[in-house]
Amino acid sequence: MRLFAGTPFRLYLLGLLCIFAGAWGMAATSSMLPMALASSAGLMLAVPLVRQLLRRAQQPVRIEPPR
Repeated sequence: MRLFAGTPFRLYLLGLLCIFAGAWGMAATSSMLPMALASSAGLMLAVPLVRQLLRRAQQPVRIEPPR
């Protein structure tokens, strides 16, 4: 649950919002430039979340002995 509460996840959601806004801008202007800019922003805003997930995957697994 901590994954969804942090800043990286909020940045990821902001990136998705940019992509949706770019898609709307592409439909409204008949130009691919808004979508290109928005998708670039979406990729850049997803990087902190990917880094956080990679750090979690590299952590050793803690196995506690049975009591």
